[in-house]
Amino acid sequence: MTTTRLFFILALGASLSAETTETAERPKPKADAAATVTVTAESAPVELARTPAPVQVLDSEAIRRSGARTLGDLLAQVFPGQIQAYGGPGTTASLYLGGTRARDVVVLLDGIRITDISNLNADFGTFGLEGIERVEILSGPASTRYGSDTHGGVVALYSAGPTKPGLSGEALVGLGNRGVQQGQLSPAFGWGSGWARLDLRGGREDQSTETTNPFRSTGAALNLGQQIGSNGVAALTYRNHFQGTPIPYDSSYPPPDFTFARLYNPDRESTLRNEQLIGNYRQSFGEALLAEFSVGQSLQDRVEPGFGSAPDRYHSRRNQGVATLTWTHSTSLRFSGMLDANDEVSTIPGSATPGSDRAEGRHLSLGLEGAFDLAEAFRIVASVRNQDDRIAYRFGDGSAVPERSSNAVVGKLGVNWSLAPGSRVYASYGTSYNTPDLFSLTHNLSNGFGDLRNEKSKTLQAGAAIEQGLWSAKLEASRTSYDAVVFFVPLPGFTYRYDNGANLRVQGIEGSVAFKRSSWMVQAFARSQEARNLSQPTEAQFTTGGAIGRPFFTGGIRGSAAFGDWDLFARWSWVGSSYQYFDDLNGVSGAHSHFNDLGLGAIWKLAGGLNLEIRGEHLLQPRWTQMDWLSGKRFRENDAYLIPTFPAPGPTLTVALRYRY
Repeated sequence: MTTTRLFFILALGASLSAETTETAERPKPKADAAATVTVTAESAPVELARTPAPVQVLDSEAIRRSGARTLGDLLAQVFPGQIQAYGGPGTTASLYLGGTRARDVVVLLDGIRITDISNLNADFGTFGLEGIERVEILSGPASTRYGSDTHGGVVALYSAGPTKPGLSGEALVGLGNRGVQQGQLSPAFGWGSGWARLDLRGGREDQSTETTNPFRSTGAALNLGQQIGSNGVAALTYRNHFQGTPIPYDSSYPPPDFTFARLYNPDRESTLRNEQLIGNYRQSFGEALLAEFSVGQSLQDRVEPGFGSAPDRYHSRRNQGVATLTWTHSTSLRFSGMLDANDEVSTIPGSATPGSDRAEGRHLSLGLEGAFDLAEAFRIVASVRNQDDRIAYRFGDGSAVPERSSNAVVGKLGVNWSLAPGSRVYASYGTSYNTPDLFSLTHNLSNGFGDLRNEKSKTLQAGAAIEQGLWSAKLEASRTSYDAVVFFVPLPGFTYRYDNGANLRVQGIEGSVAFKRSSWMVQAFARSQEARNLSQPTEAQFTTGGAIGRPFFTGGIRGSAAFGDWDLFARWSWVGSSYQYFDDLNGVSGAHSHFNDLGLGAIWKLAGGLNLEIRGEHLLQPRWTQMDWLSGKRFRENDAYLIPTFPAPGPTLTVALRYRY
């Protein structure tokens, strides 16, 4: 069945249902869902306690309380050890969600991908939080819902929804050590059938070591919404984010002996701008059918320090449309059909020839999902997706490699069993895939080394959760096995190629226990994980490219308390040893050190809607100087770095006034 015919049948079914079913409650924007509900894991909102998928939900209040200025800052508080930043504000932050690879997570805004396709990994240090009211993190294979490149999961952002009638909003101004300056102005206006929100943010902060320019960022987000008829709601979101990031750290291997040498350039920096324009329409047809349509465009422009005198310029653009039709037969039976189409273009600096190389991709997917409650306590969710990918690549001199096309079918099955009130067990099995990254693929094709196969994975997840009175506990485990993983093969004469390997296995287990009273709570957690290349000899299984970067153990404590007009909160995490790539060794070695991270904060509720916010971040990290880095004084020192060579941010203290009206 062609895509056009399927879309026509879905639309026809919706229109027929509109004539034969009673009026249903108008659908709400997804950002309005409660913190105990996920709108990402399945095609329809569902209670967290009923879905088999491990999901973390951060609502607007949790985002504000975090004090985070970027998505990377926010996730570092939730997933210590799984997100690793290259030190300092704005620098690259990669998420190894569930221990999977950094390239295996996709970022969405209102259901549309906003990940930079000119970058191999999603960089969470480049996503601002302007206009974001909700963040959900879905762990585990997500290809059946969101397509390729999601072996590890997705991070889903949702823009603001309706506001109360009349004028409301908030404003913030803050200062701190290390040159911290921040400001925010977020007015909103609501009327009986719609809303308008504006979020303006800006800030600056000194880099971890001395630089000519500080880190600076500005962002703006506009969200408009309007009820359409009695059963529809439309929303439009525009976001524009800019940041400049000092990156003074450089290196070289000068002749004649080509030994590693550190360089420091305080003027060296990167800049980026990303924009998104997304429209969404949700319409209910009676009580049984809900249709949702999302279309959007995402643009990214990056300028990075080049290896020569000229900087490297990257650009990517993605246009995407997603249509979903959900039929709810009853409270125990639901089906959804989805059509997802997108095209993307990326230009990158040409390495072998002058000009820019250009990649173009087209992707078309059809998906089905069903949820069945076989009994009041037992739920099954199953999904399948078929995706067709076509990739074309043209070099700066006009030459091109043959267009590559592939097709993949992925599936997922999960069960959730409620044993007693507050207690459940859940498990799922799913497959995922991605096409080879463009650099590896075009290098092979342009040099006659042949095509590369798609990378594939299989993931098994299982968990258990219990709540008894004031106590709650959770235990989750996962194992992902990759096949056809692309790896680097050195050849004689300083040449190389890429090939497909096998047997990369990632596994982890995490447990937490919490005690909560009306005015205070405390939670402790611990995680153990590893990535192992089983195709290598035992002594090399942890040191290949796909296996490094995961700390073997992470643990910590979080807590909060409310006393009168004061809200207090604290978190401490401990990230243990791992295998990492060291520039000075020109190879992989064990990072036999640990990384403590301590954050403290307090909010004092003053008169009316005025709050005083005091925060301390990275309180256990030492302050680096330029000479510390050049001399290597703090290399391999506890708490001084999370990624080898790159300094961790020093202690940061901020004070801010926030006014809500």
